[in-house]
Amino acid sequence: LLTPMDCSTLYVRRPNILKEAFSILPEYLRSAETDAQTVINYMDYGVQLGRRFRALKLWFVLRHYGHEGLQQYLRQHIKLAQQFAGWIDASPAFERLAPTPLSTLCFRAHPAGLDDDEALNSLNETLMNKVNSNGQVFLSHTKLRGRYTIRLTLGNLATKAEHVSTAWEQLQNELARLS
Repeated sequence: LLTPMDCSTLYVRRPNILKEAFSILPEYLRSAETDAQTVINYMDYGVQLGRRFRALKLWFVLRHYGHEGLQQYLRQHIKLAQQFAGWIDASPAFERLAPTPLSTLCFRAHPAGLDDDEALNSLNETLMNKVNSNGQVFLSHTKLRGRYTIRLTLGNLATKAEHVSTAWEQLQNELARLS
């Protein structure tokens, strides 16, 4: 949601269960409003209580863009992710390792004839590091079912189609150099 790290949102269907999980009400936090239950006390919905107001940055984004503006960005990032997923699916040298319903792609290089898991894991780790080393694209990784998985996440305000194309080109070029 165009918000820097250290902020997240959680949508719940039954907030009363969340409140029960996090509620602690020592005497020094009691007030007439608390006892009458006339206000929502957000300390009952998380563990943060006395920490800084991390949601302020999200509040600014919501106020600035509104729900329609955020929808526009989310739809654009999902569209770009689907385009990238299509490139992966069409390539004989890459494979997707997870569905792509939103804007995070999990994939790996899998050249024809290379089926050894250790070799594939090593190749993909090297590939990701090579692409990241030039500083134009930043990929992360995870392991899915024991397989080294490259992750491309689209979520930056400035991400455009040309950035996604650049990432794909760099992955293909580096894989060609490594093969």
